[in-house]
Amino acid sequence: MNNLIAFIHKMNLLVWIVGIFVAHALLYLLLETRSWLATSLLATAFYAVVLFALKSWASRQIKNREGNR
Repeated sequence: MNNLIAFIHKMNLLVWIVGIFVAHALLYLLLETRSWLATSLLATAFYAVVLFALKSWASRQIKNREGNR
């Protein structure tokens, strides 16, 4: 669990969000979705909120562990 928390804490959110957007854009383009841009942006926004919440949680976990030492 400590390794997962450390990974989440160190990850670069911008790189992950851009990667998720590109993956969704390609997916919806290949599926020939008419509103591929809006759908990709909506899906990316959802994952960005989830990743931000995870990163905030991991930061709190690390601060709590450092406080207990």
